[in-house]
Amino acid sequence: MKIGDLVEVKGCPPFVEIPTKKCGCFFCTGKSNRIGYVISVAPRDGFQVMFDCGAFQLDAIDEAVGGVEVIDIDQRAPEVRSER
Repeated sequence: MKIGDLVEVKGCPPFVEIPTKKCGCFFCTGKSNRIGYVISVAPRDGFQVMFDCGAFQLDAIDEAVGGVEVIDIDQRAPEVRSER
């Protein structure tokens, strides 16, 4: 991940034990489409990502374990990306 990337966060697993229970995570409570835009670097090897329900911090481990996927890499020239 890097600033300017479009990312998608994986969906939550269903509650098998209690089918009527609803997930209380940031994305489910915000009724998010789980697609976000990386807006800045965050502490501890992370990134601030703007989603339709607000900003959320993702870490490098989220991408490494498959919890988030880069779906569109910023195609602008490197000198344009560095001006942000």
